[in-house]
Amino acid sequence: MYRTFADAECLGGLPHRGVVVDDIARYPYSSFFNIVFQRKTPQDTFLQCMKVSEGLCILTIKPLFDNYFVSKYNSCTLQVSILNIREGFFVKESKLRLRSAGLLSVAAGFMLFLYAPLEIYFNNKYEFWFDFYDLIPLCLLMFAVFTGVSFLLAFIVSKINTRLYHGFLTVYLIAFLCTYIQGNFMIGNLPHLDGSTVDWAQYSGLRIGSVALWVAVAVLVILTVKKLSLTKVADAAGAVSGLISLVLLVTLVTLGFTKQGLEHKFSMINTTYGELEMSTDQNLVLLVLDTVDGDIMSQVIEHHPEYKETLSDFTYYNNTMSAYPFTAYSVPYLFSGEWYEDQEEFIEYAKRVYREAPFFDDLEARGYRMGMYEEEAYRLEESMLRFENMIDTTPTISSIAQFMKLEIKLVGFKYMPFDLKRFCLTIPAEFNSLEKTDDISDYELFSSDNQAFYTYLKKTPVTLTDDKCFRFIHLVGAHSPWHQDAQMNEIENGTYEQSIEASMTIVATYLQKLKDSGVYDNTAIMILSDHGYNIEDDDSSEKRQHPILFVKGVGEHYDELQISSAPISQSDYLEAYTRLLDGKQGDAIFDYKEGDARERRFLFYDYDEPTHFYEYMQTGYAGDVDTMYFTGVEITP
Repeated sequence: MYRTFADAECLGGLPHRGVVVDDIARYPYSSFFNIVFQRKTPQDTFLQCMKVSEGLCILTIKPLFDNYFVSKYNSCTLQVSILNIREGFFVKESKLRLRSAGLLSVAAGFMLFLYAPLEIYFNNKYEFWFDFYDLIPLCLLMFAVFTGVSFLLAFIVSKINTRLYHGFLTVYLIAFLCTYIQGNFMIGNLPHLDGSTVDWAQYSGLRIGSVALWVAVAVLVILTVKKLSLTKVADAAGAVSGLISLVLLVTLVTLGFTKQGLEHKFSMINTTYGELEMSTDQNLVLLVLDTVDGDIMSQVIEHHPEYKETLSDFTYYNNTMSAYPFTAYSVPYLFSGEWYEDQEEFIEYAKRVYREAPFFDDLEARGYRMGMYEEEAYRLEESMLRFENMIDTTPTISSIAQFMKLEIKLVGFKYMPFDLKRFCLTIPAEFNSLEKTDDISDYELFSSDNQAFYTYLKKTPVTLTDDKCFRFIHLVGAHSPWHQDAQMNEIENGTYEQSIEASMTIVATYLQKLKDSGVYDNTAIMILSDHGYNIEDDDSSEKRQHPILFVKGVGEHYDELQISSAPISQSDYLEAYTRLLDGKQGDAIFDYKEGDARERRFLFYDYDEPTHFYEYMQTGYAGDVDTMYFTGVEITP
């Protein structure tokens, strides 16, 4: 056909050549020929040649047949017949072209709305109150909607222009590859989703890496297009995305089984029941203010003499060492005194602590009713029902739309380009507000939020019981973000010191409630933090070894706050609890006294590597990192 068209003048010699053949002979370089020679692949060339042949057939045969078949046929009938033949011949080709769009749409939908949320859930199962069976229907819904819309868009583009459609698939492939790499291989140094305020200027390296990734992948794909063709790359998009989806599927199934992600969570909620019910006999209260650092607390107290009055019956142990730099391991250690060194899955360790810790057994043996107001602890297993505020019930999702919005933000923070991540900031705790319980109208859900506890404290009276009571209450304390001032007013850009002041307002209100109800004197109280804080760098895992500790025994009174620099460690707490239960005063619960020399153990780990421990010993003052030394003991998975 090429040779015939190139030598188009020869068509002029054909008998019965007609008008169209005459036009071809006269204008061999018209747009009619450009269609043929602008081919990119044999398939496109064949399709274009069929179009040319079709036009030649209709316009050259029409004059010959009009005189003989005018009564039975017309050119419209003939044209429609030929068009139907071509359409039937190429229906398979159209389906093949859309196959890549379908595979790419399914792959993107699977990665973002099935793999990503389920992978996050499996790896952080106990950070969420819901389980796999609450999550999977909503993931399937989001997957179906995204995949359907994506394929519909591709279908519409394919109807507009074939070349535009191939370009669309190529761009889609670039976005898919970059999103896959971004969400699976460029997540190591992302800001922590723990509520901390993020200074995005400190992450310029991540921005550069994200931009470099997108540019590199785009250039690589464009070079591939030039070497092969736009059509071939577009056709390959489906195969590439399908292969990646297969890898993700295998990973997801493996995670689901190894992390026991498919198991039903025990149906339980953490309520405020009994939080302000106190004994007329004897009480033990452990009030935890998260992340309050001993050094900063000492400075705040010096600037607020009224705090010394609030805590006038307490002994302040200002030289206390924590066991770990973060909450997860610190809290179970407070109850067990057993070091977690990755000897087993952490969740199994935590379950065992709440189930078997001798401290809880001792409380029950002494006749204490126990309340565990701790968001990190609930929904572990049935043994948690030993704490009276844990209620056996089945919660549901209160707002499907809001739940999916939080899931999309959680996924977006991990998978989106760097400059879009700031719009996806969220924390797993935000899902707590979507926990709905229809059959517990007599209870309120416990929240560690400072404002929530303060509001509950002001509106709820202290009730009395003859039974002895143990209350463990863990509040956000000075953990970022900082949104309250000293008067508990909500503010936008607070400071760490203001959060400590807000925490002290809560403490003062709580102690006054106990005094007003007549149970203050028969209550032993420890006000503590789980770990310290590095005020110079919120994201740093270092300098978090110095927590606060204030202690008051039953019937203990002083004219002013007592201060002790005895070298105390959280490893001493279990003995201290027992001595408080036995009626000892707050200044007599530790064996170590001020001036004693001692080495205190601290297991350091980085937030992003929670099973890689480094053993340090503190030989001096708790807040002094220069007197700590690395023992050489490194515990790795």
